[in-house]
Amino acid sequence: MLNGTGSVTLRSGRRLHAKYQFGTHQEHHWVGYLICDTETADPSEFSYKILLQCEGGIAIELAVTNWTDRYMAVVGRPLPEFNQVA
Repeated sequence: MLNGTGSVTLRSGRRLHAKYQFGTHQEHHWVGYLICDTETADPSEFSYKILLQCEGGIAIELAVTNWTDRYMAVVGRPLPEFNQVA
């Protein structure tokens, strides 16, 4: 299991602080949960891909399969890393 913290960027550009738990995290297939407060978010925010920025610098593109006001069940894949020039 892969656990950590990060931030979720919703379709509107809004960011939510989140903890994540991925039970399956193979090269191109990640399945798990985001634990965050979605009580004030519009449900339409989850109808498109969301982006999770992990504390280690990994970005994961996710689709929400189920959610409550406390967590989201997600499936996704990590985005490729790019070399950035400072």
